[in-house]
Amino acid sequence: MSLNLIGWIVLALIAGGILALAQRRLRESSSRDEQELDPPPVPAPARLAPEVFQSRIEALIDAGQTINAIKLYREQHGVGLKEAKDSVEALIAERHPFGREPSGPVDADADIEQALREDNLIEAIKLYKDRYGVGLKEAKDACDAMRRRLRG
Repeated sequence: MSLNLIGWIVLALIAGGILALAQRRLRESSSRDEQELDPPPVPAPARLAPEVFQSRIEALIDAGQTINAIKLYREQHGVGLKEAKDSVEALIAERHPFGREPSGPVDADADIEQALREDNLIEAIKLYKDRYGVGLKEAKDACDAMRRRLRG
């Protein structure tokens, strides 16, 4: 074997060792970076007593803070966003069947009924929406039901 060939073999072995070492260091540093990117585990919040939870969630609902009520529900029960949202919306519907408490005095919805008697459905829907804080569909459905009841 020639000296030239032996030199190339030694050089190839040294280069292979250097590449293997560099690859190992790269793998170690990337796993360290991944560990640093993971947030530290957050301790589970202490669960509230049922009566304390109920009073807090009712206060949030009454204050119109639905998002905070959903957050509190998720923390308390450890459920997903959709389940918490559905549960809080059910609580809202149970507490305020028309979406929210009426704004101002309600004279048995006399103004809405008067608008319906005058065949002014759009005005009745606007009044209902403003009074109860519901969506357009809910207000229309409620006004349609009122109109059917009025017509007998």
